[in-house]
Amino acid sequence: MMKRVLTLVSLLLVAVITVTAQPKYIFLFIGDGLGINHVYGTELYNAAVHSDMPNGGAVSFSRFPIRTYVTNHSSSSLVTDSSAAATALASGVKTVNGYMGVDAEKRSVKNMTELVSELGMKVGVVTNVGMNHATPSAFFAHDESRSAYKSLYEQYLASEVDFAAGATILYRKRDGLQLEDYIAQAKDAKIEVVHDLNTAAKVRGKRVLLMPEKPKSKTLEYANDCQPGDWTIVDFTDVAIKYLEREAKREGFFLMVEAGHLDYCAHDNDAVTTFEEVNDLSESVQLALDFYNKHPEETLIIVTADHETGGLALGYSNYKMNMERLAWQRCSTLALTGKMRAMRERGETSWEQMQELLRKELGFWDNVRLRKKDEQLLRKTFEKSFVANNEEVVSLYSHNEKLAYVAVEILNKRAYIKWISLNHTGMQVPLYVKGAGIEHFYNCYDNTDIPKSIARSLGTTLGE
Repeated sequence: MMKRVLTLVSLLLVAVITVTAQPKYIFLFIGDGLGINHVYGTELYNAAVHSDMPNGGAVSFSRFPIRTYVTNHSSSSLVTDSSAAATALASGVKTVNGYMGVDAEKRSVKNMTELVSELGMKVGVVTNVGMNHATPSAFFAHDESRSAYKSLYEQYLASEVDFAAGATILYRKRDGLQLEDYIAQAKDAKIEVVHDLNTAAKVRGKRVLLMPEKPKSKTLEYANDCQPGDWTIVDFTDVAIKYLEREAKREGFFLMVEAGHLDYCAHDNDAVTTFEEVNDLSESVQLALDFYNKHPEETLIIVTADHETGGLALGYSNYKMNMERLAWQRCSTLALTGKMRAMRERGETSWEQMQELLRKELGFWDNVRLRKKDEQLLRKTFEKSFVANNEEVVSLYSHNEKLAYVAVEILNKRAYIKWISLNHTGMQVPLYVKGAGIEHFYNCYDNTDIPKSIARSLGTTLGE
């Protein structure tokens, strides 16, 4: 009897210690545009297409102890934009769509970077889009316009962000500066601007800005368009962890990683590219899990989203899905658009030549059987929008050839996947949590609860 009592007391003591553990290392992953169906759809896609993946294709965070969802409306709309949602995630405060790091009355609100810096922790902010785009900027800037790129970047320079990585620095020509001018400003601020992954990981005692030396575009390549040597969000996450693990060994760190590209392809209603971007997010989270396995009592990992994009529906007809048909898509809608435009420039405008491209990139006819009405739609779209008028489908970030969009839409439907919108939706977004301080997240119902819970796990408050 005495032995049983002592055992119970021991278990209670362990429970108390677990509940009161304070995280030293905090990872916040934000899938821009990530919805619950994006996650589950990726797992179904992996099971059908990537049969060699471990755990049946399950993403790394889908089995976290906390698996729930939160509301994400802004103060001005039931459908949030990225800047208002990022402000909520960074500061615990609702704001107007388009505002950045300020409340609805345009008053600056404290963000997570400012909070943890006061506690002596190091900070990393990583994204695969522009480093002063909406989501990353919410963690270091305050402005009533998410498009004030010059101001947002200048606030980054003056911030406490120790490690930053992005595809480029966003700027507007009307501000009178070029990319090299912004890089020079970073160097003047004693920031080490690095264009090499290995070098960035080894910098000591200095702030780091990691970005390509000659950015190809405003984002990194999509995961399914990457060529050998192309950087990914996984690379950025790996370098950030190596830098922070060394530089913040004593004081700990907060690292925000945005899978921003996911939103872009969801705006294009491109299921395969979306699922592959979720896989990159999963691989990035796995790096944090590897870190967690070395520091299980001190590490907190949160995975969430700012909003859902596209209104992804899985199995919209006939009580079935044929995910295996997606195996034949070789590139993104954006890349397919580029291939079509290259054909037009070369004068390759016959239907037979276009069929060959669609066979190669989407598996049509040879591996994906098309219904008669699908083939008729393709031919009609080809003649009207590719040969005659060069029509485009315009989403938030892309101007795609209409034929490319229609072709990918047909493939999605052959897999019984459908999208309802080219824009954001009001759907609730997922939340996954694991690690030290997890008990503070059991009552998260809204996106503003997430940073408040992080703050409480650190023994302080934010947005309250």
